[in-house]
Amino acid sequence: MHGKITGSVAIQPVERRTLWSRLAQHRPAIIDLIAVAALWQISTHYFSPAIVPPLKDIGDAIWKIFSQGDNLVSLLATSLRVVAGLTISFVLGAALGVTMGLFSGIRTYARPLLHMIQGVPALSWVVFAVIWFAQVEIRIAFILIIGTLPAFALYIDSAVKSVNLDLIHLGQALRANRLQILTKIIMPAIVPEIMSAWTVNLGNAVRVAVIAELIGSTTGVGFQLLQAQAVFDMAGAVAWTLSLVAVLFVYQGIISLVESRLLAWRPRSEVA
Repeated sequence: MHGKITGSVAIQPVERRTLWSRLAQHRPAIIDLIAVAALWQISTHYFSPAIVPPLKDIGDAIWKIFSQGDNLVSLLATSLRVVAGLTISFVLGAALGVTMGLFSGIRTYARPLLHMIQGVPALSWVVFAVIWFAQVEIRIAFILIIGTLPAFALYIDSAVKSVNLDLIHLGQALRANRLQILTKIIMPAIVPEIMSAWTVNLGNAVRVAVIAELIGSTTGVGFQLLQAQAVFDMAGAVAWTLSLVAVLFVYQGIISLVESRLLAWRPRSEVA
């Protein structure tokens, strides 16, 4: 009986420390948010509302976004475009990255091309897309894919190259064929780098999508930001930006959840 009581008492502090550590991870972000909001509200006393609108006006604009169907459609449109573009980009980039990692000849010629594509500004791709494509959705998809594919390919290429050769030699010793080595050894080993690539590209995709929607689109956050700029609605512009950031946080949370599930087999000491 005494052993059972002692065991239950010993477990409780561990659970409390774990819960507190999870809350503590978000404390810097909460403090930063409060500080920025406080500075913003203070600045409203020194600048015109057209330049720095009060927090109340921004809050009202955010409420309109989430309470009106037309506004939700625009927010949903941008979200779906980001997901669709990233999915296509990941499939193509993963195929290219794995191929580069397995064949040094392809890697030699592909890497400089990918770095060159990364160096082209997003606005240049917007101009190219307007000239090349008539359909708005095709333009946006092209800009999203071309803006995020290089990062997927380069991340996965580096991951494949860094796979422990002992594991590959062990698979070969067990007479595993190339497909089995790829699916059973290489792919599981590069999961952390794949998730890192998704995290990095998610932010890039959101920014690129907004820029792409500024040209010709009649829905989406980019279009709404353009409308707010036309009527000098600073509160609306900030509200749309914050709403998109909130969607980004949701996506990042989903990626973190997927990553924790896929890497549940790793010891806690290896989890970043």
